[in-house]
Amino acid sequence: MSTVKMISYPFVAAVVASLAILFLGLAVFGFAPAQWAEWQGRVVGVFGTLAGIAGAVAGVLMASHDERHAIK
Repeated sequence: MSTVKMISYPFVAAVVASLAILFLGLAVFGFAPAQWAEWQGRVVGVFGTLAGIAGAVAGVLMASHDERHAIK
């Protein structure tokens, strides 16, 4: 079970964080991404990548936190 948690928590957290940044970009730059300027797409892409990495780290920390509590 811990292997499934160590895989699924970071994956889900990364996807959620990336989608949150995409929706934030949609709210800021408009709801038609095909009409965004190139720099707007790059900004959302870079921040989405960083948010995905941060989400994966948070997912690993959540999974390891659950594992530590299960041991006690």
